[in-house]
Amino acid sequence: MTSEQAAQLIDNTLDLVHQRLQDLESQALPQEQRALAAEFREWRHPAGGHIDLMVFPGLSDS
Repeated sequence: MTSEQAAQLIDNTLDLVHQRLQDLESQALPQEQRALAAEFREWRHPAGGHIDLMVFPGLSDS
């Protein structure tokens, strides 16, 4: 997976998380909404303004 593909995967995941957070809000499930937001807090607001991606040997050409 290239770094561009990884970044796109992160963007897509955050889009889905945002949609799910809205669904949970509309269903009046605040506890579940807080849990999901906490799970992805670092992704949404990474320290230093970016998410560090780690490349594993042998997987960089996938």
